[in-house]
Amino acid sequence: MKARVITEFSDLNIFQKNDANGREPGFWVRRTTWADSCARIVEVGPIAGPPPYFGNPKVYADIHNLASGELIEARAKLPVPGTYKTWRRIDPPEGAGR
Repeated sequence: MKARVITEFSDLNIFQKNDANGREPGFWVRRTTWADSCARIVEVGPIAGPPPYFGNPKVYADIHNLASGELIEARAKLPVPGTYKTWRRIDPPEGAGR
């Protein structure tokens, strides 16, 4: 079995993070412009184009409080998933459902 190489995620947009994650949702991100929240990616729409934007599919996420892990909004449409440099992959916050 081939080991998956994890790249530096700070230079990847959400579509590229999804691709690096084996096109499996469930990974956590934080946007540098968000004060107290983070998101668990729950769905990336159909891939219909080449990298880096993959056809710009819709991305949905559960938004959580960064400190408590409490769910703030379920299945929110993620804004500007194709933006570079503002998305960071993070570990799940304490208290968040896995």
